[in-house]
Amino acid sequence: MAVATMTLASCLGKTETPGTGDPQAEAPSEVKDLPTALGNLLKNGDGEGLFALVGNIQEKALSFIKDNPQKAQEYLQTAQQFLKDNAAKISEVVGKIANSDMAERAQELIKSVSEQPVDQLLGLVGIAGDQLNDAAGAANDAVEGAVEGAVDAAGNAVDAAKDAVGNAVEGAKDAAGQAVEGAKKAANDAVDNAAEAAKKAVGGLVGE
Repeated sequence: MAVATMTLASCLGKTETPGTGDPQAEAPSEVKDLPTALGNLLKNGDGEGLFALVGNIQEKALSFIKDNPQKAQEYLQTAQQFLKDNAAKISEVVGKIANSDMAERAQELIKSVSEQPVDQLLGLVGIAGDQLNDAAGAANDAVEGAVEGAVDAAGNAVDAAKDAVGNAVEGAKDAAGQAVEGAKKAANDAVDNAAEAAKKAVGGLVGE
């Protein structure tokens, strides 16, 4: 099971299968078309294409497993039966892949898919799908959290700015009020002082 897990994860991540660009390496959507797709690659001696197609078959099963698990099971069973029935020829073709490292990975993947019980393969595919969905959900949550945090921070900044402006206006009003009161008092004091001086001056004249 460890090998199956490793190869499945690798194929889903597209780090293990070759990028041939061959349309024949694309996994068909219908179960009935699988034997033909695999057979054409085998007949043409395309080891890299077989490697890519088997990896793509696992991905295709992943796309079926949520909405149509029965189809996912039939899909893997059909692929598995073909790989078992043609094991010797497939091993020969894959063994001729020029890149020895790729040839070894291809042999491991095909052997794993051929021998692993379908229910276990489905379990691994389902786990991989859940992991992908969980990762996507976590990424969305992180983005939403960051957006909400930015909105909250912006709102707090606006509120703080409003408070600062309000405080500045109130402070200016208070300062202006104090200045007006001070001016009134100074004017009143000046008037009082002038009146007092006038009284004294008049009193002096009368006394003479």
